[in-house]
Amino acid sequence: MKMFSMTAALLLLSVFQSACATIPTQPWQGREVGNYSFTQWPGGKINVEFIVPQGAGEDTPVLLVIPGAKRNADEYRDQWHELALKHQFVVLAIGCSLQVCDSEYLYNLGGLTDHQGQPQPEAMQFYSVPELVFDDFVRRFGSAQTRFALYGHSAGGGFVHTFMLNRPNAPVSQAVAANPAFFTMPDESPYPFGLGGTAHTPESVDVWLQQPLTIMLGDQDTGPRTKALSNSARANAQGRNVFSRGLRFYATVMNTVIERNIESPWRIDVVQGVGHSSTKMVPGAVHYLFPEMLKE
Repeated sequence: MKMFSMTAALLLLSVFQSACATIPTQPWQGREVGNYSFTQWPGGKINVEFIVPQGAGEDTPVLLVIPGAKRNADEYRDQWHELALKHQFVVLAIGCSLQVCDSEYLYNLGGLTDHQGQPQPEAMQFYSVPELVFDDFVRRFGSAQTRFALYGHSAGGGFVHTFMLNRPNAPVSQAVAANPAFFTMPDESPYPFGLGGTAHTPESVDVWLQQPLTIMLGDQDTGPRTKALSNSARANAQGRNVFSRGLRFYATVMNTVIERNIESPWRIDVVQGVGHSSTKMVPGAVHYLFPEMLKE
């Protein structure tokens, strides 16, 4: 009888161990900060830098972050660390390397076209990545979230303001585009500085201008840009620096809103004494991204 009981116990232990072995260990298990590789985008491998606060559950909000031109997703993640733990939200900073997103067309502009102006298949566009990363996280984490907040700075800010145009049905609760290097105007200027030559219509512009978007500008962001598109003649025609370009963009948007007689929730926040710094934008951005959670 003892031998039978021991054999049965060993069999049960073996079955339990086998069952446990089939449950994949998720990268955020046992740690609040880390990273993992995301390989479900056919455009290439994405590095995701995460913050998942202890105690995060199915109701914890999710923020996706698009870094600047250096693609330094780890540093952009860390800018949000203290706030994420204090206010309890998940951060997923998306890292698309210079080898994968190797130009402003493929990164700032989401890969809508390549640098020669040739349209890219939708699945290959970097614009596809935020929803893919979010859906993957929700599924694996067991989150009940159906929408995500979206933040980007500099090149990432360029991505965010055009993402809201090119992915109007994306499940974005609130978006902040901070200090974009240049802007896509809602006019017929040649793409990517306007919508000339694209498939966008006045109706799609109307939808864009009704998205939940805030433009944040540092009033000291007055230095020159250095990338090919960001420092081109057409970019400089928008203004000689990011701050002046942003003011012109928002004025153009507001004129369009009035001319079209549409309601727009777009906002602008000029941050005093701040230059081209995401770190100094983040404390203000969190209030736009999670207005209900941070309501005083």
